[in-house]
Amino acid sequence: MSFALHKQLAQTLPDIPRWVETRSMLLSGRAQLFGLNEDDDRSYVVRSTESGLASVVGVPEKSVIKDALGLDKEIEAVLASVESLDHVSEALPDWTACPASLHLPGQDAVSLANTSKIVRLLSKDELEAVRILPHDLRDELTAASRYSPLAGVIVDGTPVSFCYAAAQTETLWDISIDTLQEYRNQGYGAAAVTFLIDHMKKLGKKPVWGAEDSNIPSLRLAARLGFVIVDKLLVFKRLGV
Repeated sequence: MSFALHKQLAQTLPDIPRWVETRSMLLSGRAQLFGLNEDDDRSYVVRSTESGLASVVGVPEKSVIKDALGLDKEIEAVLASVESLDHVSEALPDWTACPASLHLPGQDAVSLANTSKIVRLLSKDELEAVRILPHDLRDELTAASRYSPLAGVIVDGTPVSFCYAAAQTETLWDISIDTLQEYRNQGYGAAAVTFLIDHMKKLGKKPVWGAEDSNIPSLRLAARLGFVIVDKLLVFKRLGV
């Protein structure tokens, strides 16, 4: 299907937190569509061609949802609205629904522009030179750097915490933070994310903080930085994974 159609579908969805990942996939064109009916553009499945993410829009046929995910287990997470819980659960009996909270900055959102930590944007070449990165994190950050600014907190000359936009729309971006294990719980993640918030603000984009309700550390950090819950979403994951 054409890129023009993807963009057209993106415009039928409001630019709000619950659609940030879905609209980002559509606007980038790096996605596949399943179950789209020319007489109804409100129910279909979007599947990323570059990550293990899919999104259910509306109430497509249950067979469409199953076919979109396939059997190769490349899809690791499926996003769906809270309102579609029963429908998607019936289509995916081998998956479990995990509620997630979506946040936007509140009136008391914190800015750490004056943080004492060294934080700056990283280049792709600089990222490749970091030898202490685990394989999977290196791949994740390298892929992200193709489409997003990448903020890094520098300790003893080495980046140890990172923040990038996992998804972007016209006015929003989805926060993704990674910190090396031995440097966690020391404020580095907060420094990375607030630096990138300030950077993206200059581009006219507000951050969306999404976290599964079971991810207590992420929810606490969001609250500490002044984010407030504005919506809920479901993240379906395969049972036993």
